[in-house]
Amino acid sequence: MIKKYLTALDTIPVCKRHGKVLQNKGMVIEATCPDTYIGEICEVHAKFSSQNIVAEVVAVNKNKVLLMPYQRIKGVSQGSIVYATGKMAVAKVGDNLLGRVVDAFGNPIDSKGELCSYTEYPLYKEPINPLTRKAITEPISTGIRAIDSFITIGRGQRMGLFAGSGVGKSTLLAAICHNISEDVNVIALIGERGREVEEFVQAIAETGMMEKTVVISATAEQPPLIRVHAVYTAMAIAEYFSEQGKNVLFTFDSVTRFAMALRELGLSTGEPPTVKGYTPSVFSEIPAIIERCGSFRQRGAISAIFSVLVEGEDFNDPVADCVRAILDGHVVLTRELAERAHYPAIDVLKSTSRLFRQINSAAHIQNVASVKRAIVQYQENRELMELGVAGGDPGRLLSISNRWLQIEDFLLQDTRSIESLVAGQTRLATITASWQESASV
Repeated sequence: MIKKYLTALDTIPVCKRHGKVLQNKGMVIEATCPDTYIGEICEVHAKFSSQNIVAEVVAVNKNKVLLMPYQRIKGVSQGSIVYATGKMAVAKVGDNLLGRVVDAFGNPIDSKGELCSYTEYPLYKEPINPLTRKAITEPISTGIRAIDSFITIGRGQRMGLFAGSGVGKSTLLAAICHNISEDVNVIALIGERGREVEEFVQAIAETGMMEKTVVISATAEQPPLIRVHAVYTAMAIAEYFSEQGKNVLFTFDSVTRFAMALRELGLSTGEPPTVKGYTPSVFSEIPAIIERCGSFRQRGAISAIFSVLVEGEDFNDPVADCVRAILDGHVVLTRELAERAHYPAIDVLKSTSRLFRQINSAAHIQNVASVKRAIVQYQENRELMELGVAGGDPGRLLSISNRWLQIEDFLLQDTRSIESLVAGQTRLATITASWQESASV
């Protein structure tokens, strides 16, 4: 009995490590605080505020440390005392999170009261051994015909959703979250407007899916460190449910705003800017998050959809390039389709799933190839048909036009009108079969 208390005493620090604020540069507090380490949480005692400011050590430079605060700096002055807590940031996880909306630290922000109980889970885990992964062979249904038929997603697959602003990205993401068949939805809304977070949560609540959903939110006005932490908290929550044997859909909106927050942190700590001002750490942190998703042998799969906000319709943006190189496929939404009221504005020719052949039957692969060839034929002859210019075989042009109308009718879908993967693929098979019959006549 006494041994237990002696062991506990050994863990109590002899003295509390502390230092002083030297100066503040933008978002970074420069201070002296001995023996602190990167990732450690410190408290800054503001002279003109009753509330201590919590900050994280983001860099160590000789006998000084750089602290990034979790809230706005008010009341901090030169000489303010800094105390090291000896702790690192953790995420709050547990089944009580289901149906809740939480902040970057797992604290509820939905006015439903505090969490009854929770477990602390590390934010930063070691890289996953690639040999613990298993092959992805099982498709999942999103309810969106264009995705389920042309860009089929497998359980444990990581997909990108690439789109410019105002082309229906958030609407499509919400529709997928409403209808996905996985056990748990973990949704990270990073850098969004507060209005959009409320609308997103309300839309999920109306479908009755909130009871198996956790929403982690860090809105645009919050400090960059908060936005980054929200991503790692969301990832930790997804991993917790995965370790409970549940299949998880991890929805991340958006990687671009996460990259921007990382860029702000990097520049504040003195990292050199590279392409478009992004610092080198941005391109190491993004793969670290993506690789924590997948299909695993000893636990549930984490299927993931990462949205990428393409600036100026530049699909070769450095962040888009980085994400596309790591993911298992991408869905591309184009402004051209959106302007024609073609929703969802998915360009099935520019979109791809790297596991498409692995998780679909040979017959469906052949049907999709036939439809894609028909789309290409229509695009090659579209101007000719729209202008009504005489030329070519009129019967052939009419056949191309009719096929396109069938394809367009298939691709157009009200996101409130959901169709299962099997039903969508069966409908596509019926369309291609009708073409074969007409060709044989």
